Amino acid sequence: MTVTDELVHRAAWFKMFSLLFRYPNEETITLLKDGVPELPIEVLNTDMRANAEPFKRAVADASAEQITLEYSSLFTGAGLCRANENDYEKLSFSMTEKLADVAGFYSAFGFEVNDDTGERPDFVGTELDFINLMLLKQAYAVKNGWTEQAAVTADALANFVETHFVRWVPKLCYALRELATEGGIYAAGADALVAIVDSEDSRLPESSK
Repeated sequence: MTVTDELVHRAAWFKMFSLLFRYPNEETITLLKDGVPELPIEVLNTDMRANAEPFKRAVADASAEQITLEYSSLFTGAGLCRANENDYEKLSFSMTEKLADVAGFYSAFGFEVNDDTGERPDFVGTELDFINLMLLKQAYAVKNGWTEQAAVTADALANFVETHFVRWVPKLCYALRELATEGGIYAAGADALVAIVDSEDSRLPESSK
């Protein structure tokens, strides 16, 4: 597998996880059901592979009605599972700083949040989409031999993952695992996502840990 292939494969996983956390309208459900079974396992380590197959089966087995009902019970109205980074921040004075930092990453790489959806910059689906974009940007730079651009993108992605993604997404996954239906799409998705978080954490330079 080439470096470019690995980056593109990793990006595909992040894209599917971003869809998992968005409201399951007909288009989103179709994209999940078409996309998740095709996700490449070659890029996954042993722990991730162990959690990938149950996630794929759960997506294949879940009906549109089941997905919609569980999403609503977990995330909407009085839903107990919070899906924004600042929901896991104990110090209120740092919330504005965190949002500004996340927005700064997005702005630097031309990533725009869709205001029509009402999603915050620190929404997990948005952060997953940003990581997907950064991996694709890095893959494009590597494929074209743009060494400096590839390095800049890789460094920025590592910084974002270290300062934001790995610090709170495991907490979300653990909360989701406790609240979601056993064997369902969101419980299986939480297990698979936390394995990917661990994988991305292992890719960080030792000096940043």
